[in-house]
Amino acid sequence: MSLLLLLLVAMVFVVPAILPYGRTGRFVLDVLMTFLLLAGVLAVAEHRIIEPALLVVSILTIVVRWAEWIVPSTLLPAVREVSALLALVVLAVAVGSNVFGAGTAVVDRITGAVVLYLLIGLVWAVAYGILDEHSPGAFTGAGGGEGGYGLGRWVYFSFVTLTTVGYGDISPVARAARSLAMLEALIGQLYPAVILARLVSLPRDGRPPSGDTQR
Repeated sequence: MSLLLLLLVAMVFVVPAILPYGRTGRFVLDVLMTFLLLAGVLAVAEHRIIEPALLVVSILTIVVRWAEWIVPSTLLPAVREVSALLALVVLAVAVGSNVFGAGTAVVDRITGAVVLYLLIGLVWAVAYGILDEHSPGAFTGAGGGEGGYGLGRWVYFSFVTLTTVGYGDISPVARAARSLAMLEALIGQLYPAVILARLVSLPRDGRPPSGDTQR
């Protein structure tokens, strides 16, 4: 889980800030995405149902991402983003089960909560990118100049929306884009409250919560 956190921080904050747009940035992002998915498979290995699904989708995502460097195709970018979205969603579900489920240490639960929060922002970033690719004009102010490294602006827009900062430089105008943005903003508001409530409900010093105390 700690490795997942480090990889997500690198993808979301470090790489977009220090690497130029273009092939170099895209290559590094593909490397990080590969390690992220592999680390995710290892992190959720105890989930006998979710882990095989994540493994299959992760392998598909990794193969497609690297095949695009060898065999350019107009179909591969769409398959790459959709497979990445599915893999990240499955990984988020697995991490969420660790965060909210029973039997997880508090430190691991808190680390997982941060990982889940970053995964939510990344999932929405990929979704925004797919929507913009297939529905030009869904967003205003999202003009390119980023070449093949366009995910960077959607990561920025996603976390601005998730934290409900809303600078307004990129705005959703299509109905699907607005629905996605509203749902993400709602999750961004509810998530801290849900996490706090879960942490408060945890047993203290090995004792069950007050509501479960036997008389």
